[in-house]
Amino acid sequence: MGGRDERPAQLNEPQRVLELVTEAGELLLKNGAEVSRTQQTMEIMAKSLGVADFHGYVLTNGIFTSIGPENNMPAQVRSVPASTVHLGRVEAVNQLSRRIAGGEVGLDEAYAELERIRKMPCAPAPGRVLACGLGSACFAILFGGVWQDGVVALAVGLGLQLVLLGLDRWGAGKLFTCFLGAAFVALATLLIFAAGIGVNSDKAIIGALMPLVPGMALTLGIRDLIDSDFLSGVIRMLNALLTAVCIALGAGLVLALANLIEGVAL
Repeated sequence: MGGRDERPAQLNEPQRVLELVTEAGELLLKNGAEVSRTQQTMEIMAKSLGVADFHGYVLTNGIFTSIGPENNMPAQVRSVPASTVHLGRVEAVNQLSRRIAGGEVGLDEAYAELERIRKMPCAPAPGRVLACGLGSACFAILFGGVWQDGVVALAVGLGLQLVLLGLDRWGAGKLFTCFLGAAFVALATLLIFAAGIGVNSDKAIIGALMPLVPGMALTLGIRDLIDSDFLSGVIRMLNALLTAVCIALGAGLVLALANLIEGVAL
């Protein structure tokens, strides 16, 4: 962290603005912001800080920025790998952008505020576990299950989030995580139903799988395509498609194996 704090002080004013704007865009994109909104926010921040000749190009997983050639400035390139969505950070950066545009925040203060936003914690693990369980139960009932199916989905959803937290700490990739998470949902649901609890196993499985569904990636991909950001849109749509395939493979593999075992009712 020390290098990040010292580096801006060694740059001239336009370079510091470019660095700040690029870091703000990276923070937005990494935490779930739209491509078009990220680029617009970066342009507003640069203009408000006195750099009118700012150029930025944003993709789903990368940012390219520069200032006009008359300043003889190097370009900034940032790789933005997929990360955990944190809309609280997105809102905080947007609020910082509004304050900069209103002249309420200077460059030094903006750097300090951006560092504070970067350190904003995610939701606590117990809250995420509870939210996953309750969401799974609600979806199971929404898709036509009875309250017993909701109870099963609640239990499986609680376990699913614990599995996801463990895989995240282990550093597992997103697709592998979705595959194992879906397999866990199917296996845990079948085991609970084998104990005589629940009515509709399919409703419970569907409900517990919903937290894994890439709804945000799909929505943002469609939004990017509508905004004519075709490359970003295709990247997001492909990401959503591959995630959905991994979910289907994970759950389908367990169900197929269970179907081979005599006496297991699906």
